[in-house]
Amino acid sequence: MQEQPFTQTATRLRPRLMALARSILRNDEEAADAVQDALVLLWRMGERVQTADEAERVVMRITRNVSLNKQKRRRLQTTPLESIATDALPALTARQQNPQEAMERQERERSIDRAIHQLPTAQQAAIFLHYMDGLTYGQIAAIRGSTEAAVRMTAARAKEHLIKILKQ
Repeated sequence: MQEQPFTQTATRLRPRLMALARSILRNDEEAADAVQDALVLLWRMGERVQTADEAERVVMRITRNVSLNKQKRRRLQTTPLESIATDALPALTARQQNPQEAMERQERERSIDRAIHQLPTAQQAAIFLHYMDGLTYGQIAAIRGSTEAAVRMTAARAKEHLIKILKQ
């Protein structure tokens, strides 16, 4: 993609990219960083992206992925042990006191994970994005280029399908 078409495409898409990144990150500064990163990656793709429509699809996907990665990194930031009040430590370790319950919980989680991976791709995406990444149905709809009602329906079908799989 040449400089002038790139500039026109970036200018035209920046508000939509910001809205997408902001819906995921809920922070204007991080959203602006994500959009900037996405546009840099698009520019680096150079001639592999030929048309404005192709550039739009690619940069929307890149923005979504960059935003989700930033969100995951934010969740993974740890709190130093010294900053946790000592009266909170028993509550943090209470889950680990009963090995039998821990094993049952792990087996239940493995069963659910296996069941989720049996779902169709669209249903897996709805489950992962909503329940594991914490996105709203509206945010998922914006990412997938769909309506909120369609995403809700997909998630409902996924839950029904999961129940059937887990009962087997």
